Amino acid sequence: MYPTDFEAKTSHLTLAEDGAYNRLLRLMWMTPGCSLPDDNAWIMRRMRVGQEAFNDVVLVVINEFCTRENGRVSNAKLSRVFALSNDAHQKRVSAGSKGGKAKALNANDLKCSNAIAKPKQPEPEPEPYIKKEDTNVSLFPDKTSDAFSCFDAYNEVAERAGWPLVQRRSKKRESMAALRIKECGGFENWLVAIERAEKSAFLSGKSTGSTPATFDWLMNVSNFTKLMEGNYDNRNLNAKDSRADTTARAIAFAGSARRIPSADSF
Repeated sequence: MYPTDFEAKTSHLTLAEDGAYNRLLRLMWMTPGCSLPDDNAWIMRRMRVGQEAFNDVVLVVINEFCTRENGRVSNAKLSRVFALSNDAHQKRVSAGSKGGKAKALNANDLKCSNAIAKPKQPEPEPEPYIKKEDTNVSLFPDKTSDAFSCFDAYNEVAERAGWPLVQRRSKKRESMAALRIKECGGFENWLVAIERAEKSAFLSGKSTGSTPATFDWLMNVSNFTKLMEGNYDNRNLNAKDSRADTTARAIAFAGSARRIPSADSF
């Protein structure tokens, strides 16, 4: 992020357009190839906006700052920075690999031991080869699935709450997210739960003796249940906030029920 350059080119944007542009850049950076599918419905879902906001804000930003070609939406400056960052990373990986090979060659120069097995002392059997499960294989090849989208949604809240960001999508994490989404009745209710955790002073590390929550901690079935039951809610709520909190709890356990705004809703 280069604040001076960014402000020079975006000072004419409204607050909403500025926020949409930042979210678009983050979404591109975290998407393979540093670009988005040129699909309005896909972008709307990942940007979490309705049709009106998409037309009035997001499309305005895309048309001004992005390129739409070959079925992808990209930003020229972001693509260049991404390429430079990736190149630097590959050089570090290559240097580390060469260092490891050099150490291995030095170890190969060591003389072999002359020790032999004594009578009635069996030769040690080789350790059995156990194939490790590839935790990087995604259960959800569909990049628009709720379980896949929850990582970006969590990271957005984590930036505000001061939680550690998710750096890797693994099979185990996707499985936990899918189960929690199912248990609370859908992706929208899952968002309610994460936003509820953000408001908790205890889970944000603001209470005495508390530490910021993490993705794995929140996706633990026991912790998630306590979250939805209000165990981590702030205790100094006024009457109106308490009614709103009760509404949030009802939403979370309503399964697939739709949220109906009312005077006490938030």
